[in-house]
Amino acid sequence: MRPEKSLPHSDEFLSADDYVEQLLRYVSSTPVFQILCGGVHIMDFYTSDPGLFYSVVPADWQAFLLDCTHMELLDFLLRDNVETAMDAAATRDGRVPPPASLLQYVRNVRRFSLQRNVLSRAATETMALPRKITMGMNAKKIHEVTHFSAYIDRLADTVSEDAPSMPITHLVDVGSGQNYLGRALASKSFIPTAAGPKKRRRGVVAVESKGHNIAGAKGLDMMTGVMAAPARPMRNKKLYQQMLSEKGNNVRQTGKARNRIARSSGEANEESSLQDADALETTDFAESAPANTPKIPPTMVADMRSRIEIAAEAYAQIQQKQRDGKGQASEMHPATELNNLIQYVEGRLENGDLAHVLSQVQPLQHEVGTTDGDVPCSFLTVSIHSCGNLSHHGLRALELNPAVRAVAIVGCCYNLLTERLGPPTYKVPGMRPRPTLQPINGRVMREEERRDPEGFPMSARFASYAPVTDAEIGIRFNITARMMACQAPANWTESESESFFTRHFYRAILQRIFLDRGVLQRVHIEGQADDEEGAAVSPIIIGSLRKACYASLSAYVRGAVAKITAQGNGDGAATLAENATVSAAVAEKMASLTDAELEDYNTRYGNARRRRELSAVWSLMAFSAGVVESAIVADRWQYLREQQVRGIVRDCWVESVFSYEQSPRNLVVVGIRA
Repeated sequence: MRPEKSLPHSDEFLSADDYVEQLLRYVSSTPVFQILCGGVHIMDFYTSDPGLFYSVVPADWQAFLLDCTHMELLDFLLRDNVETAMDAAATRDGRVPPPASLLQYVRNVRRFSLQRNVLSRAATETMALPRKITMGMNAKKIHEVTHFSAYIDRLADTVSEDAPSMPITHLVDVGSGQNYLGRALASKSFIPTAAGPKKRRRGVVAVESKGHNIAGAKGLDMMTGVMAAPARPMRNKKLYQQMLSEKGNNVRQTGKARNRIARSSGEANEESSLQDADALETTDFAESAPANTPKIPPTMVADMRSRIEIAAEAYAQIQQKQRDGKGQASEMHPATELNNLIQYVEGRLENGDLAHVLSQVQPLQHEVGTTDGDVPCSFLTVSIHSCGNLSHHGLRALELNPAVRAVAIVGCCYNLLTERLGPPTYKVPGMRPRPTLQPINGRVMREEERRDPEGFPMSARFASYAPVTDAEIGIRFNITARMMACQAPANWTESESESFFTRHFYRAILQRIFLDRGVLQRVHIEGQADDEEGAAVSPIIIGSLRKACYASLSAYVRGAVAKITAQGNGDGAATLAENATVSAAVAEKMASLTDAELEDYNTRYGNARRRRELSAVWSLMAFSAGVVESAIVADRWQYLREQQVRGIVRDCWVESVFSYEQSPRNLVVVGIRA
């Protein structure tokens, strides 16, 4: 089960510890890497002259980068043989060869990026899931769930075999969403019993913060047969709708409808009067009547409400019991759910302490009168693409919860991580601090300044690393670097690249237009009032636009202005007053912008050379950010390694569980309790 290497690092490193040491030294002391991983922001690209490309890219790289198309550059960065790249360029007539310093940079980024395309033999032989279990999944999700569910089954079997007295009884999926993974695990996961070779299923505990996701997941559980569907109430839909129309008096009723309602009302009144007359005699009659006297069955009244109304009332009753302190674990889950394999727990995790979740887990009922009561619950915490700090919470569960025997977490959305050490200062030699990189965006600033103990980095080694140069203590990546770590440049096609390069190009030009027309002002730091290199332009967050807005620069600018005018700054942090100010400024300053002026901007910045400047820097950023993701993953492994030194963790490793082409965030971090 365990791979040969604890980390999937290059063979150039002697061990995982050697890799981590050299990685820390590289990311903390390499100016070019620090500039490209967090030191460049797309909105500042055209706000200075001659442009950001010439101020952040080393001078000896510029001619080669401008001589490459974007696909040629991606091949050079990711796929070409670096050792022979110089000779290959020399054979092309009139082409600029790559400089030696760029070749060395590419070589370093490649060797510090964890290997991603190595799937274990067991994973490649994974059996396909039944079609009904994949209901609602796209091709990418099917690939992820198929391989990861098989991996979790093998891991749970391994942990159970190593400790037969405490086999894994439940799989806790943190951030379950629509519970695609839990549904697959519940449909095929088995464990051996103490009685012999008989098999029984493991339970799945799905932890999700959004109630509508749980409701949707339960619906899919019933449709796929993993969970038993509740009994459906019988009702006369026509009569129910007519009664609603009578109450609202909105629909004109026909004579046929009135007769149907009258008959129903008359029958109900007659039944009601019979019940009133016999109410006092029911008990006496039951005791004194002869044995052969037929009993009068109770009157059954049909529930005329819709299923949505019935479910809403039931959910409200459960919530009220919980608020009153009367809802025990058995009351929080319907009886039909306890007899099934999946239990849902609604709640938001703020740390790795899962006590409030694990206390609600019910013993799994396999057969009538047979439960796991004699076997203590033992948990394997899993997550597939848990966003931001949720990955940290899942890993910390191994340290904070003795009942958790193992963890297996695949993370994603590194831009949602909080900062443990605060924002980086970017005191990079040859590059002055830039305000956009120490973000003035309200939400980002608050997240980075609060120094969240649950944030990045997790490990003490990354948090306290002291570089040899005069730099700040600890490893820090700002939101720009972490967002770029979510990219997958090896999967970019020519058409996809052209599409998002065009979007970035339009956004960079719009920022220049905002600056020229006085919508935004330059932000300076360190007293550099007249220095464009030490300044940035305050951002406006636009968000997504309709597809038609990307047809041309004119359509993009008009669409963005209309959106900002209607709703103001879209970052979700501005107050209503601030939004009104932004909307008014954009409406006033951009109203007189003509199509001729937009065409002039397109001519100045839209030529092939300027567009290539932007695509080259963006490609370098995405390529370099592979080291950022590797550092984040290595930090999580290092955290488990530190728990191993403390005697809490017996073993830990990182390996690839998906095909990178199908799912780029494919590294699972595994830890097993001692």
